[in-house]
Amino acid sequence: MKLPLPKPSMPARLTAGLQTAGLLTMVIALALSPMLPAAAGAQSSKLYETVGEATLKPGMAIPEPSGPVILTVDGKIRSGKPVRFDLATLESLGLIRFTTPTNWTAQPSTFEGVPLSALLDAVGADPKATTLNLTALNDFESPAPIVDARKWPVMLALKRDGEYMSRRERGPVWVIYPQHAYPELGQREYLSRWVWQLKAITVE
Repeated sequence: MKLPLPKPSMPARLTAGLQTAGLLTMVIALALSPMLPAAAGAQSSKLYETVGEATLKPGMAIPEPSGPVILTVDGKIRSGKPVRFDLATLESLGLIRFTTPTNWTAQPSTFEGVPLSALLDAVGADPKATTLNLTALNDFESPAPIVDARKWPVMLALKRDGEYMSRRERGPVWVIYPQHAYPELGQREYLSRWVWQLKAITVE
């Protein structure tokens, strides 16, 4: 004689129902989650790492330098007169870090410095400006489209492989493009924009 199979107990039915409901909730949550911001965040983390939050923000008064001036910005900016930065003030704009190859180093190097876009925001660069004239300590000059600072995380590098750069090491400020993410930035048409021993930027 065949005995009837026992029916699932109430706790077993309840557990199965809860598992099904939990799975359904998870599927709905994933379907409704804002996927675009998550993707954007992942992309940003591939380009650079934020290693110092900005304490000097756009619209705030830029203090007079108390240490040696390492960079001067003038031209079409909010103050209408040159703004001078010492190391501490420049670093207060926020710091990023990324590792990239360059045409002047045998191996990829890890650079740390200030986003060029943060500098332009701090000095109030004219939105209609189109060019940045970059001047080195030896008075070499090179133009760069101002859109570069908005298109890519161009860095005003202060450190290479954890050490502040001396003049001999192309410091104290070296314009670094994110070639690790955009290999075309190592092509000839961009190389003149990688100005080292940078001393001044004129917004034009």
